[in-house]
Amino acid sequence: MNDTLNAQLAALTAEVTRLRDHEEIRQAMYAYARGVDRGDADLLEPAFHDECEADHGHVRGDKATALAALAKSAANPAVTGSVHHLGNILIDYHGDTADVETYFMASQRREEDGKLWTRMRVGRYLDHFVKEDGRWSVKRRQVIDDWSRLDELVQPAKEVGPDNNHGTRDRSDPSYKVEGFVAGRKSQR
Repeated sequence: MNDTLNAQLAALTAEVTRLRDHEEIRQAMYAYARGVDRGDADLLEPAFHDECEADHGHVRGDKATALAALAKSAANPAVTGSVHHLGNILIDYHGDTADVETYFMASQRREEDGKLWTRMRVGRYLDHFVKEDGRWSVKRRQVIDDWSRLDELVQPAKEVGPDNNHGTRDRSDPSYKVEGFVAGRKSQR
């Protein structure tokens, strides 16, 4: 091959690698959100680098501290439903490192003192990702809270009754019956 073709091939290879890395970072964020909502340590553990420093505002510490706080939250019987929506994901990519800002909206259904509540938390994850052994993980995280609210539920939506398929915060959630979402299964590239 001539020099022009070699240069074009090298540029194309670098661009495909960049795009694949961007997607792997997004998938890591999606797995983290699902892990929080399902209370699934198998999904949460790989999200964090072994040397992670995490600042969630109310909890600050290393990987073990972050995972323990997330497990405690998942075990809270007052929280009967949790959904994280991830929005804008800005990735400043530098080969095997990336600075990532991810917008989130987290909704929870809570049952406390005989009343139903809806909690909404909106903010951003400011993460420093590293790629080691072919896997992206968060080495540093700061959670930014932009706003939140807690509203007493006047009445649940009438069209969502006991006969609907309801989510759970554990492995009995219907998503675990979908073969491609079983924890530990690696998707094909």
